[in-house]
Amino acid sequence: MPPVPHRSLLDLRPDNSLDARIGQTLEREFDAFDATLADWGRFTAPVIVRSTTDRAAFQAAAAGAATDTLCAVAGLHGLLVLAPNSWHEPPAAAPLAAVLLHELAHVLLFQRSTPPNQIGPAYVPTWFREGMATVIAEGPPAPRERRLIADHPHLLDLPNADGALLSADPGACYLTASLLFEAWMQGFGMRRFHALCRAMRAGHGFDGAHAAATATTASQWVSTWLAGVRREAAQT
Repeated sequence: MPPVPHRSLLDLRPDNSLDARIGQTLEREFDAFDATLADWGRFTAPVIVRSTTDRAAFQAAAAGAATDTLCAVAGLHGLLVLAPNSWHEPPAAAPLAAVLLHELAHVLLFQRSTPPNQIGPAYVPTWFREGMATVIAEGPPAPRERRLIADHPHLLDLPNADGALLSADPGACYLTASLLFEAWMQGFGMRRFHALCRAMRAGHGFDGAHAAATATTASQWVSTWLAGVRREAAQT
C-alpha cells in the first residue's frame, strides 16, 4: 500500500544537533500535527527545526519576540526551540507537544501569507498570529473567559501587544488573542481566512487583505469586539 501523503504538506527537517526530546516528540506527534494543521492550509516549504541549550543565545535569536517565558520561536522557514532541560520548568510531554504545535501553526500562517519573493515573514498582528496558534494548540477559549480581560487596565493594547506587554502579562495577552481570533473565525469562517492568506501572499499587507476578505478594516472589527466585551461586563 502506498504511503498516505501528508495532508498539510508538513515536511520537517530536524537539525543534526536537535535535542532528543524535541525530536522524539515531533516523531511521535507527527500524524496528529499533520491532521490538525491540514484544516488550516498547506505548508509551501520545508520546516527546519533547531534547538539550543543556551537561553541567552535563544533570546538573542528571538530578538523582539523574546520574553522570559518564551521557549520557542517561529520564522518563515522553521523553529528555534529552547531545549526542554533549559526551560525554567522542564515540561511534561503534553505541554512540550503543545508548544511545538503552536510554533508550527505560526510557520504555516507565515508561509501561507508571505509573498514568495519575500525573505522574512509578513507582518501579522499579535491577536491574529498568537490567537490562531493558541486556538490550534490548546483549543478555543470559552466565551465566559471574556470577563477575565474586560477590566484589564491595558485592554486596548492587548490585541497588538508588543514584546514588553507580552513579557509583563502573557496570560492576558494570549487569552485576548485567542478570544479575538475565535470570535473572528465564528464571524467570518474558514473561507475568509483562506481569502485573507491568499491576499497577503499576493502582496497585500494585513490591513488591506483583511478589508478585501471581510469588507471591514481590522482595526474597526477589533474595536467593535472590545467595546462589546466592556459592554457585556458592565451588564453582569
